[in-house]
Amino acid sequence: MGKRDSNIYWQAHRGGGAYEAPDNTMAANRYAWELGGIPEADVRTTKDGVIICLHDATLERTTTAPDEIKELPASQLTFEEIRQWDAGVRFAEKFKGEKVPSLEELFVEMQGHPERMAYLDLKEVDLRQLGALIDQYDVNRQVIFTHKLQENCKKMKSIAQGVQSMQWIGGSAEKIRETFETALASGFDGLDQVQLHLHNNSEAGGWPYAIDAQFLQYALEKTDQAGIDLEVLPFEIDGLAIEGLLDLGIRWFATDEPAKFLECVNGWKAKQ
Repeated sequence: MGKRDSNIYWQAHRGGGAYEAPDNTMAANRYAWELGGIPEADVRTTKDGVIICLHDATLERTTTAPDEIKELPASQLTFEEIRQWDAGVRFAEKFKGEKVPSLEELFVEMQGHPERMAYLDLKEVDLRQLGALIDQYDVNRQVIFTHKLQENCKKMKSIAQGVQSMQWIGGSAEKIRETFETALASGFDGLDQVQLHLHNNSEAGGWPYAIDAQFLQYALEKTDQAGIDLEVLPFEIDGLAIEGLLDLGIRWFATDEPAKFLECVNGWKAKQ
């Protein structure tokens, strides 16, 4: 990471769990690695203190947990209880048998494979416990910790040496600009990456995103000058729109649709 180069890097948001693989499962992580990307795992803690990979606070959306269980926060269930329920079959039959993984399972498959990286998005975890687990498995340089609060990114880097960090910035276009300017004013203290959410512009025609191209160019210049990466998360994948971002010089992306995103990238490369 650091100064921009010609390579194109990408994060599989929730492992590609919106459309192509079941959210926050080992199947999703392997899928992202196989395609050449970096899976993202959302981390929270069970009642008995196990750090797990789960986006939502409950099991309702992604697992077969029954009615009396599915609306309870994962923090009120033990890891053994959570593992009773299938976390893949509701997505597709071929993923039947997937479980909500512990973060340790992810780290086991990263150990000895320095090319396998992972984003860890903070949901509900004690940072010192997380840092100790990262140190235990010696995957520090393979982890990119991510959160919306810059202070948490800075804190995590002080706890686990060698870990990289990314602040994600969402909300309205105005809010995104304000938060970016705050990070910029700090000299991007404690950050290796900044991610901007690209929501679609409701107005038909023209530039497709609520954040305008001029601001993205400005953000790219400022992050380049600071030696950090600018990543963007377009919530809808459109070939021409992705090509426009690549033409601006953006080289880090996050996507819910890895295969579709790669089609766009390959189409752009073919035109170069």
